[in-house]
Amino acid sequence: MKNEKGISAWAVILIIALLIGAGLLWSKYFAEPTATVMMQGADQAKPAIEKAHQASDAAEQAGKAVEEATRKLNEAPEKQ
Repeated sequence: MKNEKGISAWAVILIIALLIGAGLLWSKYFAEPTATVMMQGADQAKPAIEKAHQASDAAEQAGKAVEEATRKLNEAPEKQ
């Protein structure tokens, strides 16, 4: 029984050491390139995002104009 507890303790220590080692290797070799790729993708998407914002603003202005025109049409018969 005592040997089994000792073996399981070493197994836990080994697993923790492997996780720490994997984390260090990932941060050294993969974290920076991944961030670079992601940021370049964001830089390339900026013009499309700006166009989408402009289209959204234009649609919002058109919606306000329609609401204003509808309100004026609804008020016109009441005044007569």
